[in-house]
Amino acid sequence: MRDIRQSLPNAITLARLLLAVVFFVAIAGVSCQPGEDPGRAWFAVWVFIVAAVSDVLDGYLARRWKTVSPFGRILDPVVDKILVIGGLVFLIAPPFSSGSGIVPWMVVVVIGRELLVTSVRAVIEAQGTSFPADWGGKFKMLVQCVAVPVCFGNAAIESKRTSDTFNIFAEVMVWLMIVVTVSSAFPVLARARRHFRGSKPAARALGSSR
Repeated sequence: MRDIRQSLPNAITLARLLLAVVFFVAIAGVSCQPGEDPGRAWFAVWVFIVAAVSDVLDGYLARRWKTVSPFGRILDPVVDKILVIGGLVFLIAPPFSSGSGIVPWMVVVVIGRELLVTSVRAVIEAQGTSFPADWGGKFKMLVQCVAVPVCFGNAAIESKRTSDTFNIFAEVMVWLMIVVTVSSAFPVLARARRHFRGSKPAARALGSSR
């Protein structure tokens, strides 16, 4: 039983990586042409939703069973970024670029934030200190996981009908995603700064003992 508890959260994370691949394959087959069956687009949306929900599940199980591992702490955010950033990259390319509301600079902002935070976490984790995601990062992931399928649906499904309400909702989600993505980086950087400032006295003491 304990072996299952140790391996199941990471297995769910790996399954999410597989679902991300399925999502990319499905979304690549959507042409947004008039008369196209929306079934494939809806399939892609639901695959993304299941993958996003699995992110909540594996973290919950790892914390509940106290089986959080360095491998899981590294793999989980990487898979999340593959899912979200991969979806955003598809949305700035034809045939979705004209209806998704996502433009290239927004994807650059998201990628830049994720590279910065991931690099900081990697350096601190390499020093042997746990540096898990905070609630700001979790909320950021939630907003991104809502924005991607909404924008995809706006481009691939809803664009075939007239729905000003859905268009407005998609636009709000795009800008909320950008604001939350950027603002969520500041608490992480503040935590990292406190960590590095706290480690300086120990480093100086170590140097003086040589």
